[in-house]
Amino acid sequence: MKTMQRPKVISPGFFGSVIAADSRRTVFDFHNEVLIARQAHIDFLFIGDSITEMWDTETYFGGKGNRIVNRGIGGDTTTYMLKRFDADCVQLKPKYAVMKIGINNLWALDAPVRGERKDQTQLLAEVVSDIAEMVRKAKDGGIIPVVCSLLPTNIETNLQTSIRNELVLKINEQLKELVQNEDIPYVNYHPHLTEPDGKTLRPELADDGLHPHVLGYDIMAEVLREDLEKQGITI
Repeated sequence: MKTMQRPKVISPGFFGSVIAADSRRTVFDFHNEVLIARQAHIDFLFIGDSITEMWDTETYFGGKGNRIVNRGIGGDTTTYMLKRFDADCVQLKPKYAVMKIGINNLWALDAPVRGERKDQTQLLAEVVSDIAEMVRKAKDGGIIPVVCSLLPTNIETNLQTSIRNELVLKINEQLKELVQNEDIPYVNYHPHLTEPDGKTLRPELADDGLHPHVLGYDIMAEVLREDLEKQGITI
């Protein structure tokens, strides 16, 4: 086999002992190095939190000759996805980056440590500004960013669920404005997953009120295909 020099690979390193984004850092660094060394063409790169990580995107979307890469990390927030975005997206040069992130930021509404709590105004600004920065990074790297709506929740044991779902609606409205201003694709999962109130996750789509199982992912896959098709993109 031909011997080659290892490529220079961007890695954000580790962020701390309790940072979710660290949980897959070593694996992603190894996989990223291979993709770069082999100059692999990537059609769609999915990046986000546990809802992305647990979505078997290859099974749903890999059957039409597309190369699909998944860079979801359970528990990730916009803060740390922004820190790893150069490593896990930009340097891999996918054609499209499908971005769905932000729900984990909202646990700060009722963080156990009072000093770590944030109000709705802070969180709205944080999520939207971080996603906007990732959109700019993607576009600067010649990548078409696909921004996805946050999903509704339905966690009966959490006292902030109603407030959190209202905040999700506000964030999604600002994400719609962002994609219009940036002239990029938007995928709106939210209304297809809610109860008649338009803000609560349908209970039959997730066992824990947060993470979709196959019925939820089936809907998301259909919405993704339809919304992208409207914008001339086939997956």
